[in-house]
Amino acid sequence: MRLILIALLSLITVAAFSQKKNSAAKAAPLSASEQKLNAALRLGLNDQYENAGLAFEALMKKEPANGNVYYYYGKTIIKEYLSDTLSNSLSEMGTQAEKLFQKGIEMEPTNEINDVGLGAVKLLLKNDTTSADKFFVKAEATFPVKQKFMTPKEARILTELGISQLLGKVNRYKKAIGYLNRAKEISPNEVSIYMGLGDVYSRQSDMKNALANYNKALSLDPTSPIAKIRIGSIYIHATNLNAARPYLEEARDIDSTYAPAYRELAELYTMAGQFNPAKTNFRKFLDLSGNNIPAKIQYAKALFRTKDYANALTTIEEVLAVDKSRNYLNRLAGYCCYEKRPPELEKGRAYMEEFFKNTKPQAIIPRDYLYYSRILYKVAKNDTVILAKAFDTFKKAYAADTNNVSLVSEIASDYYYSRMYKNAIIWLNKKNKKGKSDKDDLMLIGKSYYQLGQFHNADSIFSKAIVNQPDNMQAYVYVARSASSLDPTSEQGLAKPKFEALVEKVGTETTKYAKELQEAYTYLGFYNIQKKDYAAAKAIYKKLYELDPANKAWQIQSLRSQALIAYKEKNYAEARDFYSEIKKLDPADLDAAKAISDLTKALEAAKKK
Repeated sequence: MRLILIALLSLITVAAFSQKKNSAAKAAPLSASEQKLNAALRLGLNDQYENAGLAFEALMKKEPANGNVYYYYGKTIIKEYLSDTLSNSLSEMGTQAEKLFQKGIEMEPTNEINDVGLGAVKLLLKNDTTSADKFFVKAEATFPVKQKFMTPKEARILTELGISQLLGKVNRYKKAIGYLNRAKEISPNEVSIYMGLGDVYSRQSDMKNALANYNKALSLDPTSPIAKIRIGSIYIHATNLNAARPYLEEARDIDSTYAPAYRELAELYTMAGQFNPAKTNFRKFLDLSGNNIPAKIQYAKALFRTKDYANALTTIEEVLAVDKSRNYLNRLAGYCCYEKRPPELEKGRAYMEEFFKNTKPQAIIPRDYLYYSRILYKVAKNDTVILAKAFDTFKKAYAADTNNVSLVSEIASDYYYSRMYKNAIIWLNKKNKKGKSDKDDLMLIGKSYYQLGQFHNADSIFSKAIVNQPDNMQAYVYVARSASSLDPTSEQGLAKPKFEALVEKVGTETTKYAKELQEAYTYLGFYNIQKKDYAAAKAIYKKLYELDPANKAWQIQSLRSQALIAYKEKNYAEARDFYSEIKKLDPADLDAAKAISDLTKALEAAKKK
């Protein structure tokens, strides 16, 4: 989307080719109407969208039959959407632009430019190439048959047709280049054509041709900051931020009042993780944008992007204190409340609910449901009603974007930790059906079956995990636990080979996997006691004693088990010695003290016989 936004900037700055100078001739002076149109466009370029809208509305009232006004107003609305897809609704703003293009055709049927707009919005809204091409063909229908009779007017329409192919999620690069090359044959020195070609090649990742065209545009209009910004954007796209910065700084120096130059610098610093200079440049952008409410909103959005959620929230609340008409700010405030540390979840919940209460369904974006569901999930705690609402909202987020695989993982994980294991399995299987499962999914499915007491299923899943991930130690642990749960008395010894495999897998990494070994030794020792293989049991418990010299609990567990074995072997003196060792480790152990006393009495009684 960012590259599409950049592409739009090169075209909405001019209402007609006659507004620029070229190497062939000096352009005619701008009419009063063109000057006002340029002023409205300039407001849009500086992200003063509300002021731009007012200017366009005034122009439409004064010149209702001027199709160009409707077209560039629609293009500015599309630019506004692309400038912040986080907060803007594609459906709402695309429809608004579409109505303007339709009105433009109604008011000036002979101006083909609004047919280009309708085709562009069909691509943007629905990727509908068939419907779009009908309008694009219509825009060309009145062209002279022979190229020699074509004028800059046709070149302008062809240029707009070329750039419009970049909207939507369809690959129309060849078609775009075709339109732009035809425009170039008519007006070989028009800056916008080369900017458009650069934009198309940029989208294709053909940076060599992109740079060539941007440099051509720069040679034709050295005083324009836009080509500089575009070249800088190529280096930003290539994450060569050091190469990008001089171009953006030159753009700023060419026109120090051109707000987008500061915004691009701020974005660059944001990408570089240098948030202080990023905020400084965003602040300058705010100042140049008039420091009015719309500009403050842009500043708040910039703070959000730099992850300064606390100050973003403060700025939003300053706006809401004097103007509550912008409902989308409730959405952004809710986002900030969730992201800031510490979060303000109840406040975030209130903001999101205020947003939903006052918005139209078409203005809701998937991220709205996502943030609201996350807030509800954390707020819910043990409240089953709120928790159910959280998951219902998660499902709405998924329904709005069924390709969001990470969301499926998040929902499944939240179900698991809410002890709703059946639902966790269902959602993890959604990923599996899409062929998007990752290495952690098998484990979570297995754990869900384990928690449900479906140990055969759990054993099967964990065994598969071991095959797929032979170094996944947790898979070895859980496959052994599942086998142990299938044989709780250890009579069949189902878990014995599983725990032995775990011990073998650990090998010499006893410190790293001490906890896993403790569990294995505990089972194997108990199993051998059950089977009356006391020698094997003793050997295992000695390993447990030596496993972690700093872990007194494990040492006491080992000594207590060895005492039990000695007792079963009727070696009461040895048993008493083990209990004495326990007392040394824990003088407050009353069970050990009692055992010592009882064993001493038994030994003394035996001596008297």
